[in-house]
Amino acid sequence: MPELPEIETVRRVVGPQVEGRTFVSVRAADNRILANTDPPGLSERLTGRTVVSVGRRGKALLLYDDLRGHTVIRFGMTGQLYVCPPDTAEERHTHEVFLLDDGMELRYVDPRRFGHIWHFRRDEEDTSGIRGLGLEPDDPGLDAGYLKDRLGSRGITVKEGLLDQTVVAGIGNIWSDEMLFKAGICPLTPCRDLTDGQFEDLAHVIPDIISFAIGKNAVSREEYLEGRGRRYYDVGYLRAYGHEGDPCPRCGKTFVRDTVGGRSTCWCPGCQRR
Repeated sequence: MPELPEIETVRRVVGPQVEGRTFVSVRAADNRILANTDPPGLSERLTGRTVVSVGRRGKALLLYDDLRGHTVIRFGMTGQLYVCPPDTAEERHTHEVFLLDDGMELRYVDPRRFGHIWHFRRDEEDTSGIRGLGLEPDDPGLDAGYLKDRLGSRGITVKEGLLDQTVVAGIGNIWSDEMLFKAGICPLTPCRDLTDGQFEDLAHVIPDIISFAIGKNAVSREEYLEGRGRRYYDVGYLRAYGHEGDPCPRCGKTFVRDTVGGRSTCWCPGCQRR
């Protein structure tokens, strides 16, 4: 599933291609993707609207229009969004096609159909869930005190705490493993057992890891389009995630894999002690 760094890549690549552009037509083919309208409704809402800006909140992409409405795109497991010439062969599982006034097309592709799209007019309440998200990783308010206040009394594991989108927005399975490895914290540790020093460590590594990941995911527009919005990140530099059975690059002990809250997690029993 794309996490914050991957969606930020989408924003940085797709945003400049659609900002200032007007939707000439909208072809929506799958009701399961549309969360608060239907295909004719999405077309009626967006045709003639100009994209003023493109933002991001957690793992969601936001397109703001000239009538102060906004479109929310959540990518689920396999969602892809890219801009291409209209004569580009249409991929299977292309569910939404937005024709832009420069002749290009904005396409949403989603093989597993777990993603969703909402559009809200300026007088409609946003029910996409973004209003309930926690702080962004780079928010100045994300400090040890904030994390301790939100997690310090809870019995869930620290891994589950990092995945709680109401605490910090945008962290998923991959980057939570990397954060905990860098902080030297076992993912199985209950949040209520974390020390003040460990909360301090988390407050430092969360923005550091996300910033690092965004930088590593940087690609050109051409590279992004070549991969159709899929191959816009490389995980070859990950130090913990997916390294079950490998030696730890820090201490040499073997990485182990556990399941926490239904999600897999890799960690080093030598460096990440409970």
